[in-house]
Amino acid sequence: MADGKLVTAADLDLVATSDDGLPLNLRTAREAADRQAIRQALAQAGGNISGASRLLGISRPTLYDLLKSYDLHG
Repeated sequence: MADGKLVTAADLDLVATSDDGLPLNLRTAREAADRQAIRQALAQAGGNISGASRLLGISRPTLYDLLKSYDLHG
């Protein structure tokens, strides 16, 4: 696996290329993950905000804030 005491991203096949379509900064990556999780929770909860917030482990007001900030509709 690693050639020494240090494990690098290349050892774990984690080297990102510029054309892999993945976000290159943490904020963008987090927003994409948040959006996906919110959409999935809403789908599983049948569009119910309270149910989706329970699935996500956040409060209903927090979910409303996220929906607004990401311009998603619940």
